[in-house]
Order: sequence, then C-alpha cells, then structure tokens
Amino acid sequence: MQVVTIIILLLLCKASDFRKTRNRNLRKNERENILRRASSTVKRNVQGQPCDIYVYLHEKYLDCQERKLVFVAPDWPEDLKHMLLARNRIRKLKNNMFSKYKVLKSLDLQQNDISKIESQAFFGLNKLTTLLLQHNQIKSLSEEIFIYTPSLNYLRLYDNPWHCNCELETLVTMLQVPTNRNLGNYAKCVHPIELKNQKLKQIKAEQLCSEEDRQDPQNIKQKPEATKPEFDSSLCHMYVFPVPTLNCKRKGLYLFF
Repeated sequence: MQVVTIIILLLLCKASDFRKTRNRNLRKNERENILRRASSTVKRNVQGQPCDIYVYLHEKYLDCQERKLVFVAPDWPEDLKHMLLARNRIRKLKNNMFSKYKVLKSLDLQQNDISKIESQAFFGLNKLTTLLLQHNQIKSLSEEIFIYTPSLNYLRLYDNPWHCNCELETLVTMLQVPTNRNLGNYAKCVHPIELKNQKLKQIKAEQLCSEEDRQDPQNIKQKPEATKPEFDSSLCHMYVFPVPTLNCKRKGLYLFF
C-alpha cells in the first residue's frame, strides 16, 4: 500500500512540474511575440537603418543617438517632429541638410564633433523651436545662420571652443536681444585668453572687435565710395533674427541738415 501511495505522489509531482514548465514556456513565448511585434512596429519605416521611430503624444520621434552616424540618412520620414542625433560623429552641417523636414520642432545635435555649419544648413526649418548644439567643436557662428529658424526660442551653445573675435560679433548681438532670453545661455569664450570664461550673453561688442581690428581688411567689408551726402543703408548691418533690425553703429555716417 505504501509503495502505491509513493508512486501516486511521484506522478502528481511530475504532473505539477510539467504544468509549471508549460506555463513558463507559454509566458516566455508570449513576451517574445510582444517584443517582436513592438520591434517591427518601431522599425518598419526605417528599413536598413539602426534608428528607432516612435509616436508619443501624437508626435513622431526619431531616436538615432549613439549610432556613430556621420550624416543624415536620406530615407528618414519627412513628417518627423523631433530628431535625436546626440552622441554621434557628425562633423559638418551642410546646406539643406534638414530641408525636407518641414514640420521638425526639435533637433538634438549635442555631443557630436561639429566644427562647421554652412550658412543654409537649417534651411526649411520654419517650425523649429529647439536646437541643441552644446558639447561640439564650434568656434564661430554668424546670426545669419538662424534666418531660416524664425520660431527658434530655445538654443544651447555651451561647451564649444568659442573664439571671441570680430566674426562672432553678430551672433553675440543676436543672443543679447532681450527677447532671446533662452538663446545661448551659459556659452563662454575660450579664446583669446584675456576673454576666457566671458559669457556670450554678457560680453560687450567692443571687447570682441577693437577699432584696430575693424581696420583690418579681413574683418571689414569694402565700403562703397560716397557720391553724395545722404544716408546709405549698405554701410549698415541688417539683422533679420528675431526681427528685422538695421544696425548703423560705428559706420562713419554723418547727419546733414
């Protein structure tokens, strides 16, 4: 009788173990199927690309961070609202590089190796509100680069090796416009040594470009010969960001009565 009881107990234990193993396998297979379906949903729009695309709060994101990218892929969806390209190996932003992304709202390019930004690199980004360029190798920029981003209200430029000289004057002037309070905060000069750690939001234009520097042909444009004593706007600098402004300071103009 005891032998029969032991055999029955062993059979019951084996049956219980079988059910547990089967349930574990079912749960494992279910998880794998869910992950497989999610993966195919995220990456089906970027075949052959190592980036993730997802929708959050009805806005499409592209997450291509830490992928060793050196350029923008031509087959990314044009209806992206947010582009995350941080921690890659991009060195240069070329003209029209983002021109097809007409509805892009934020562009994260921090922690790349960017040292050159061409004048029309941001062409077509009329909807862009956030641009992150911190932790790169940018030494100089002109405010004219931002002509194509009229909606920009959040710009990060810190931890770049800024060369504070005449070439940076227009950018500094733009950053110091009172309405641009979230543009270029914390960015500091690295060169020359006498201006090191000076904030671009606070440095004076006279510190960037001395009168001697202004006389250097490399730093000033050739002025046209005056034919008659009247106001000539071509001698002045036109700022287009954030609002059209004509700056005629230190241009040698005279007022005749």
